[in-house]
This record gives sequence, C-alpha cells and structure tokens, in this order.
Amino acid sequence: MNEVTLARESYHLILRDFGLEEDTEIGEAKIAFDWLEDYLTTQVNYLLDNDFNRLLNALYRIDISESKTKELLQLSQSGEMARNIAKAIIERESQKVITRQQFR
Repeated sequence: MNEVTLARESYHLILRDFGLEEDTEIGEAKIAFDWLEDYLTTQVNYLLDNDFNRLLNALYRIDISESKTKELLQLSQSGEMARNIAKAIIERESQKVITRQQFR
C-alpha cells in the first residue's frame, strides 16, 4: 500500500471516529500525511478548547490507551499538545488500515 492510499484511508477512519463530514473541496490528491497532520491538529485544537469530552471519547473509539492519552496531555507543551495528539491518532489509524489490508 502506498503512502497516499494509507493517508487517504486513515483520513476516512478519522472522519468516522470524530463524527466529521468529508469536505468535498478537498481533492483526493491533497490527502497526504503532512496535510492530514495539519488538518487533524486544527480539529484536535478546537476540541481541546471547546469540547474536551468529545475529544476523549474519540480517542477512546480510536483505541488510544488511557495511559498514552494521559502522557500526551501531561508531557506536551501547550502549543504542541494538539499536534502530538494528532500524530498519535494518525499513527493508530494507520496501524488499523495496515492490519485490515493484511487480513483482506
């Protein structure tokens, strides 16, 4: 599986787990890991500021462990917290995509 396909499938899992609508203005070619990290950082930052419980629920659904979540929240600098959480989400969702691909 190439990187663009992996990023695209991870993006779709993230949309589902966060309950977000797909943005039709985003072309499939734009979905790569750098773009995905920026996009998700914005979403996580919004949730950190406005709906922390929704963020925690999403992290639970994504299957990021409670200890990993605590680590990210406690050890990240305030300006880096959203990006670090976004990276952890992308890493976990990518693992799911790869595992599912292996067992198809």
